[in-house]
Amino acid sequence: MSQQPAEGFEPISYQVVLPLSQPTLQMLAGLIRAHRRQLRSRWRKAGPADQALVVLAVLRHDPRLAHLGAGMGVSASTVRRWVLEAITLLAARATRLNRVLRRLAARGEAVVLVDGTLIRTRRRTGRANRANYNGKHKHHGLVVLALTDEHGRLLHVSAALPGKTADITAARRLRIRQHLHDHGLTPAGDKGFHGWHKDVRETSACNVCAGPCEQIVLTPYKAEARRPLTKAQKQANTAFSAMRCAVEGGFAALKHWRILDKLRLHTRHATTLLRALLVLTQHEQNIRDTAHPTPA
Repeated sequence: MSQQPAEGFEPISYQVVLPLSQPTLQMLAGLIRAHRRQLRSRWRKAGPADQALVVLAVLRHDPRLAHLGAGMGVSASTVRRWVLEAITLLAARATRLNRVLRRLAARGEAVVLVDGTLIRTRRRTGRANRANYNGKHKHHGLVVLALTDEHGRLLHVSAALPGKTADITAARRLRIRQHLHDHGLTPAGDKGFHGWHKDVRETSACNVCAGPCEQIVLTPYKAEARRPLTKAQKQANTAFSAMRCAVEGGFAALKHWRILDKLRLHTRHATTLLRALLVLTQHEQNIRDTAHPTPA
C-alpha cells in the first residue's frame, strides 16, 4: 500500500476461491512468462504465476485494485498495469471472425445466432461521452455484438461501439451479414434486427450467389399498427424464441466475469478486454468439454 497503517492498526486479510480451472492459470502464466522472456525483463515484484492469479482475480471478481494490491505489497497502478499487459496478451490469441466462420461451415452448421448487449461504463464528463448514453437502458455504456452457435457457445465478440448504437446499426457497420454470407451461413436475430433482410433485397447481384442474392435473415414476426399477429405467427415466434434463447447462455458465460458489471477501465481498452475474456471463456469451456465429454 502507498500509505502505512496507523500504529496499532493491522489490516485483516482473507482468502477467496476463484471458480476457475488450474489449466487456465497455467495458460495465462505461460503467456506472461514468454512475454517477459521476449522483453528480457528484469526482476519483478511478482512472478508470472502470481501476476496471472492477480489478473484472473480482477477479471472474475472485480475487487478494488488498491485492496488487491495491498495483499501483494504493490500499488493499485501496478495491478492495473499487470491487468492491461495480460489482457493484451490474451486478446492477441483471439481467433479472427473469418477463420471462426470457416470452421463452423466446415462442420456443416447453417445458422449463427446474433445478439447485442450493453456493457455499462462510468459516466465521464465532456461531450465525447454523450455518444455512450443508451436511451433504451437509460445508462452510459458500450454496445457489443456476439455470435454463438445453436448450442450457445461463444464464437466471436465484436468491437465495442458507442452505447447509442442500435444492434442492427452495429451489425451493418461491422458487416456481419456479409461475413456470414461469404461462408454460406444464415444469421438469426431478435426483433431488434427486424429490417435487416432489406439489405439483402438491395443486393441485385451477388458474387457468392452468382446472381440475385438468395441469403435470408431469420427474425421473428413483428406486429404492426392495426395488424396483429395471427395464431400461426405467434406459434412461429414461440418456436423461434426457443431456438434463439441459446444466445443468452453465451452472454451469461461472458458476463460471469464481473469486471463487465460496470467497466471502470477506460473505454479505449474495452475491445481488448472483451477479446481477452472471450479467449478465457472458450478455454474454460474446452476444459469442461474435455473433462466431461458429451456422449454420442
